[in-house]
Amino acid sequence: MSTTVQAKPVSLPQHRSDAPFRDVHFAPVEINVASRPDGSVIVSNCIPLAPLPVRQLSDYLRRHAAQRPDHIFLAEPDAQTGWRRISYGEARRQVDALSQWMLDLNLPDDRPIMVLSENSIRHALLQLAAMQIGIPVMPVSTAYSLMSRTCGKIGDLVQRFQPSLIYASDPVRYGTALRLARSLGDALLLSDQVHDDLIDLVFDDGLVITPTQALEDIYRRIGPDDTARLLLTSGSTGNPKAVIMTQRNILSSGVLWDQVWPFLAEKPLTMVDWLPWNHTAGAHGAFSMALRHGGTLYIDDGKPVPQLVDRTIAHLREIRPNVMTNVPRGLEMLVSCMEADPSIADDLFANLEVIVYGGAAVSPALLQKLEHFSVQATGRRIPLSSSLGSTETTMPATLIWWSPRTLGTLGLPAPGVEAKLIPDGDRYEVRFRGDNITPGYYQDPKANQDAFDEEGFLKTGDAVAWAVPDEPEQGFIYAGRLAENFKLSTGTWVSVAKVRGELLDYLRPWIQDAVLAAPNQQELGAMLFVDFNRVRKQLPECADLTESDIALNAALQREVAKGIEQYNMRFPASSTRIARAVLLDSPPNIDIGEITDKGHINQRGVLAQRSAAMQRMYDASTSAGDCLVFAKDH
Repeated sequence: MSTTVQAKPVSLPQHRSDAPFRDVHFAPVEINVASRPDGSVIVSNCIPLAPLPVRQLSDYLRRHAAQRPDHIFLAEPDAQTGWRRISYGEARRQVDALSQWMLDLNLPDDRPIMVLSENSIRHALLQLAAMQIGIPVMPVSTAYSLMSRTCGKIGDLVQRFQPSLIYASDPVRYGTALRLARSLGDALLLSDQVHDDLIDLVFDDGLVITPTQALEDIYRRIGPDDTARLLLTSGSTGNPKAVIMTQRNILSSGVLWDQVWPFLAEKPLTMVDWLPWNHTAGAHGAFSMALRHGGTLYIDDGKPVPQLVDRTIAHLREIRPNVMTNVPRGLEMLVSCMEADPSIADDLFANLEVIVYGGAAVSPALLQKLEHFSVQATGRRIPLSSSLGSTETTMPATLIWWSPRTLGTLGLPAPGVEAKLIPDGDRYEVRFRGDNITPGYYQDPKANQDAFDEEGFLKTGDAVAWAVPDEPEQGFIYAGRLAENFKLSTGTWVSVAKVRGELLDYLRPWIQDAVLAAPNQQELGAMLFVDFNRVRKQLPECADLTESDIALNAALQREVAKGIEQYNMRFPASSTRIARAVLLDSPPNIDIGEITDKGHINQRGVLAQRSAAMQRMYDASTSAGDCLVFAKDH
């Protein structure tokens, strides 16, 4: 069923539903809060981290292959059959064959295997095969190969980390990146098919290898402190760093999650997920969760972008998962689709017990809408669990394991995690320590020195505050990046994350993102990235216009101005009120550092690259061209 039908949006309530929550088995909330003489606060979970149940991640694969060999582990879309599936028993056989192949190729364990292509069954098998014999895997954002004209970050990564093998499923689509890698290193190039003289190895050849005792001997030597993955940071402030993920990090992350969400083990787990495995949320969220519990992961070939969200909706309606991991942009698009077609909610919430999201703040209004659709479909509200973490924390560091009274909180430290809160005005810098925290960055002693404090706490760069100051059991709220907030020339601080989140609620569907400007200016401005695809659909006169002409379109500017005026009436303070705006005439560009591979806006990068547009916005005395100016009486 299409989700882009032109339908009148449903009428949503102005207040939060008081319907009961779904009956989900969570652990009790038991938190210790200890203040120190220096003003810092240590927040920890009273439940200790349980012992690791296995020595390495592939132990779970072997356990389920022995106990339920025919149960489906992974499924991916297939044009002919609908879904291509692989069982736990077959996955175990193929993983072992690939591991033996790697041993036969004499791949060293001190050089990573790099994966360029998207999530797939073969991608999963290759990762598990490498990790179980102690070869670290470095999955890389597809954006570095497919969205970049130069593939410059691929070249940098190949030169810095010297992978021994590089895998890309399609040698044509990834040809530019593969050729660049070939010119800069000596890695073997692996693909699903031969292409000219570019490809050294074909994946099918590795699946017919017979494992030997040598594989078992090495497998038994791999334990909790061996490196499993090297996950790359977003690179928003420079070249991406490679975060070491040991088996202990990954296993501990799973244990702490299962301790506060015991319901995960109470029924067969079914998930539909698009989050890429080069991010901790994808690799250590849905993928690891399904593997730990012997569940089934349906690999979604959709994404929260206009041209692909219909694929996601179709998969969700067909599979009806019971747990969802997502990011704010994904939730925004799900809500938008349900507003256009409320029947989607009947399928989405039929079996869904909880939604967990992270990566950025979500407005309470959006979460309220999700609760509303859940109530409409099932009569009960779905628990919405946020988390705070980073690549370095192996997801999650904080989590919600209760039915939240306050929407939009980040939860509390999970078992085995300590949070150190350092006062910073009306908020706290937050740092973490625990078995799920990375031991450091690969081949980067300077970054390691800067990343941890004298007590071994990871310095996250994030700030939090208490959701309810006198009730710590209600959890934290996000208070922005330490380096992101700025002062106007009046001395007024601007809380970027809060203002941006509230503003975007008033600018949908026209604007997809915003950057706030600017330090030392007298008043607050907004540099707006237009959602060109949605504008073309919503405004017929824009259907055939260029992006530059759309930014100048009077109808679009009226809609955006109306949204900003409504926002300003609710948020009139100088630290929140938008005095001027500029509609940018092109999307954010990954090659010049305006957007990270995760799709997040790099505020500093945009301000640097779009300085001319920013200056034009501040020079404008009235609304003209691509600039909007708002008088104070609005």
